[in-house]
Amino acid sequence: MKRLRYILMSIIVLGIAGFAGAAGPVTLTSAGDLYSVSTRDNQVVVTARYADGASSEFFIPQSAAAVEDSLQVGVDENTGALYVLWQKMTGMESKLRIAGYVDGTWIGPFTFAGNDGTAAFNPEFMIHRATTMITEEAAESEEAVVTELSATVLHLVWWSQVSEEDAGVAQYAALPVTTEGLPQFAKMERTALTDFLPYGIVCFDITGGDNLKHPKLLMDPKTGNPHIFATDFANCVFQIFELRPEVVDDEAEVTKRRRQIIILRRPLTIALRPDLPLGTAKLVVGGGLKMIIHWDGDLENTLQYLELDEEGESGIKTLLLDEIVNHEQAVDLIRDLTN
Repeated sequence: MKRLRYILMSIIVLGIAGFAGAAGPVTLTSAGDLYSVSTRDNQVVVTARYADGASSEFFIPQSAAAVEDSLQVGVDENTGALYVLWQKMTGMESKLRIAGYVDGTWIGPFTFAGNDGTAAFNPEFMIHRATTMITEEAAESEEAVVTELSATVLHLVWWSQVSEEDAGVAQYAALPVTTEGLPQFAKMERTALTDFLPYGIVCFDITGGDNLKHPKLLMDPKTGNPHIFATDFANCVFQIFELRPEVVDDEAEVTKRRRQIIILRRPLTIALRPDLPLGTAKLVVGGGLKMIIHWDGDLENTLQYLELDEEGESGIKTLLLDEIVNHEQAVDLIRDLTN
C-alpha cells in the first residue's frame, strides 16, 4: 500500500487541531480542579484545590530567587502532568526555568534560557496537543485506513538580551512531551523571532521599549493553531507567527514515540506602537486573527483598548467604568467586538 501523509503546510491546513491549555498564575482544568502558583520561604509552591473539596501543596525543589509576577502553572489534561514556569532573578542575571510534576515526582527544574551569557525575561507558555491524520490507500474493494496521531508540546516565548544596551529579540522554543507527560529537555528547539521579513523598514528611536518586550502566545479560533504575537524592534513592526504542528511517528525510536514538527509560518506584520503596555495588556482573538488589546487606563476607572488586524490598527479607545459598566462588563463588551 502506498502511504499518503497529510502535512500541515504554510498555505493549506490538512488535519485536526488539538486542544490548548492556558497557563498563568492560576489555571482551572475541565474537571474543576484549580491550581495556583506563588512563592513562600524563597521557594515556588503550587496549591491545588480539587473539585471534591480536597487541597494539597507541592513545593518545587531548587526554585529559589523566583520572580513572583513571572510564575505560571498549566496542566496537560491528556496525562495529568503539571508544569510550572518562572523567571529566576532580575536584570542581566535573569534566567528562565521550567519544571514538570509527573506521577508525584518533580522533573527538573531545567534552565532553558539565560544560561548562555544572555538575560531572559517575560516568559509565557502554552500546553498544546495537536492531531494529524494519516490516510493509507486501500485496494478498490477496501476502505482507506485513517490513523490519528496525537502529541503534546509546550510552546514557550520570552525576551532575550545580550547586554543592557541591546534592544533584544523575542524568542520561541518548542518543548516536546512524552505520552507519559515527561518533558524532553534534550529535544528542546529554540528560535530567535527576527530576520523573518524579506525587506527592511526604516526604524525610529523607540523610547520606553520595556513595555513592548512581552511576546504573547495566543490561539486562532478559526484554525485551532497557536500563534505568537511579538515585537520586532529591528523592523519596527509587530509580527504574528503561526505555529503549524505536524505529528509523526519517530522511526528512529524502537517504541515509535510520537513527536511534533513545528512549522513556523512567515508572519503577518503590523506597524509598531511604542506606547502599548504589553506587560499588563490582555489579547483577545477572534476569527481571522482579528485582535483586540486592552489594558487598565492611566486614568482611574478607565479601560483602554485598540483593534489590530491585517489592515493595521484602530486608534486607542477608552471605556469609562462606573455604575453602568464595571470592569468585568467592560472586558466582556470588548471581547464581543471580536465576534
